[in-house]
Amino acid sequence: MKTTFYFISTCFIATGFYMAAINSKNAVPGILVAFGLWALFFWGCDRRREKEAKKRERERLLAEYFRRLYDDRRQ
Repeated sequence: MKTTFYFISTCFIATGFYMAAINSKNAVPGILVAFGLWALFFWGCDRRREKEAKKRERERLLAEYFRRLYDDRRQ
């Protein structure tokens, strides 16, 4: 849900900068800012995905630890 909000916000803001770039004498700053927003969006998505992968790995290791601990006590 958070990613959807960030995506929609990025679309609107970047579109505004693209429109501003079309109507200005020097379009380069507007286009650079818009592409920078998209770069930040993709960087944030990648960072969230990495955090989720690390969290899943920690949870897997913890489950394995408890499984071994439980199996050792049963024997």
